[in-house]
Amino acid sequence: MIPLMKKYLLLLLCGWLAGCATQNPLTDFRFQTQTVPPYILASWYQITAPGEPIRIYIEGDGNAFDISGQPTDNPTPKSPFLREIAAGDTNANVAYLGRPCQYMQAGSCSKTDWTTGRFSPQVIRSMNQAVESLRKKAQTSEVILIGYSGGAQVAGLIAVRNPNVKEVITIAGVLDTEAWTAYHHDPALTQSMNLKNDKSAFDKIKQKHFVGAKDEVVPPALVQQFVADESTVIVVPKATHASGYESIYKQLYEQ
Repeated sequence: MIPLMKKYLLLLLCGWLAGCATQNPLTDFRFQTQTVPPYILASWYQITAPGEPIRIYIEGDGNAFDISGQPTDNPTPKSPFLREIAAGDTNANVAYLGRPCQYMQAGSCSKTDWTTGRFSPQVIRSMNQAVESLRKKAQTSEVILIGYSGGAQVAGLIAVRNPNVKEVITIAGVLDTEAWTAYHHDPALTQSMNLKNDKSAFDKIKQKHFVGAKDEVVPPALVQQFVADESTVIVVPKATHASGYESIYKQLYEQ
């Protein structure tokens, strides 16, 4: 019964990804659902050296809003951008972790989970549990979180709560939600936490931030203004919010 259920979930995910063979770069990774109440999260991992650090990629906000600014019914990312980066990581232990309600709307899912409450205490607690599950699977005490866009906020909020997280790397990362929503003249994320309130703890964690020079979603200035050490910010020429980062992959994958 259990293998049949896993097969069913994989077939369901293939549908969400619009064809696993051509659309999902993580076909060489093992798929596993992470049951972290009230959510069931989608994750893929490749562990070849138990005991070595595990690098966990955390997805961005995905397809949270439509072109008119209204919440969608399904926040699954349309772009394979972060999955492609994770798939290219040649380190021994690598994982990719989706956000609540992405890829499969299982468990407790509501639009709040990808809109005003996308960084709620409940979301961060569940994501942290999933990170811990992957860490234990790798039999390691060292986790490196790589967060893309809104996934950077998730990574930061987890890092200040989880002593096993030794480094945070961000790509086009939203680090201060208050400054970010104000920049775009968007409503505040009233049901979410903000890393700004944990900044003193976050500043003590090893970190590196990649930002696109042409990113209009998360302009470099927003990241530079937030971090304690501006030398940790690497501005990538010609990169936008979800393209043009190929030149920094070697730096990104360095352990």
